Amino acid sequence: MPELTKYDLLINDLSALETQISIMKSKCKDTLERNADLQHQLDEIRKENNVLVQRIQQLEEENEGLRTETEQALFNTLNLKERENLKLKLQNLISRIDNQLSS
Repeated sequence: MPELTKYDLLINDLSALETQISIMKSKCKDTLERNADLQHQLDEIRKENNVLVQRIQQLEEENEGLRTETEQALFNTLNLKERENLKLKLQNLISRIDNQLSS
């Protein structure tokens, strides 16, 4: 009789371990699937990020070109007298800055 009880305990322990292994196996499978999904999402986000970075670079280059064109157009719209006045003002400011620095 004591041997039967030991046998029953062993079977119960093995059954409990089998249940735990089954649960762990299921959790592992779910985790692996979730990780695969997350990796796929990460890959898609990285691709989108690269596209957006390229678009930002294009827009920055376009912006710089437009800024240069605008500055040139603005300067070209000044007549000779306005250009001379602008040069005198700039020379005056440079002189004042030099004086402040040398003080």
